[in-house]
Amino acid sequence: MSVDPPSHNEAMVEKLDLPFTLLSDPRGALAKRCDLWNDKEGVAVPTIVVVDRAGVIRYLYAGHDFADRPGDDEVLGALDELPDASPGERDGAVEIRVPAEEAEASTVRPDRPPITLEQLVPYYRGVFFVTVALKRRFGELKDRAAFKEVDRYQRMAKEYAAAINETRELKDGS
Repeated sequence: MSVDPPSHNEAMVEKLDLPFTLLSDPRGALAKRCDLWNDKEGVAVPTIVVVDRAGVIRYLYAGHDFADRPGDDEVLGALDELPDASPGERDGAVEIRVPAEEAEASTVRPDRPPITLEQLVPYYRGVFFVTVALKRRFGELKDRAAFKEVDRYQRMAKEYAAAINETRELKDGS
């Protein structure tokens, strides 16, 4: 789910060959209701949520920034622990629905076009080189905690770049 309009989410699913639907929260209503909204930036806090078929939240990780993410094993473990439930079961949770046309017209991010797969390659290359420079500086300052944190960002940038390249290869081959 993102605050991007449905057309941007559709482009993201297409671009990255995602095997799931991305939902649109165009005004951030659900993010605000769940206290996952960053007023300063005007965006939702980066969050990973696992919801079971009954609509019960089984896992929630709210990050501090775009790179604050749990490991794959943690998320996959939460998915593995999902109980079986019939699709019709609900726990009384409130749904927020906005027609697609309204979502397109009233998103909190109307001026941000979706980034293309080709644009992601140099973007993450730039992110990686920033981490290289930061690691050098923090290494010289002997700030081990900062060095480790930048190292984590660097690994994430490498993983994202590899996944983007893999997606490009899959799309070129299909």
